[in-house]
Amino acid sequence: MDREAVARAGRRAQAQEALAFEREREAALRHQLAALVLEEEGGRVDAAAFAELEPEEVQLVRSALGELADDVEDDGDDLFGDEPYVTFDDGEEDEPPVDEIARLGSAIVESQRVQAALERYIAVLERPAVPEAR
Repeated sequence: MDREAVARAGRRAQAQEALAFEREREAALRHQLAALVLEEEGGRVDAAAFAELEPEEVQLVRSALGELADDVEDDGDDLFGDEPYVTFDDGEEDEPPVDEIARLGSAIVESQRVQAALERYIAVLERPAVPEAR
């Protein structure tokens, strides 16, 4: 039995599993980061884009994005004016999740570093073993 080959195969399997985990972790972090940025910037982006659309198009887009109930008819009495989003203030000022966005960005960078190291490690394990000098 080639103990070196068995050990390399075992380590390669462990490293590939860790790499798959890090890739999934990075994808989850990116999704979470995108959700936070969308929450923070979505209203501003909508307002700018809606300014260039016809009112009917705005209603269609808002409905498609789930902002309006499908069965609500527009009777011309828009209670909220031209604002694409309505926020209800609970008396507390919410600070932008800048720290969370920065934390997620740092976690993504760290995950990418771990992935790169694992990929290099796997590449080394896949090279032919150098026989030990005896």
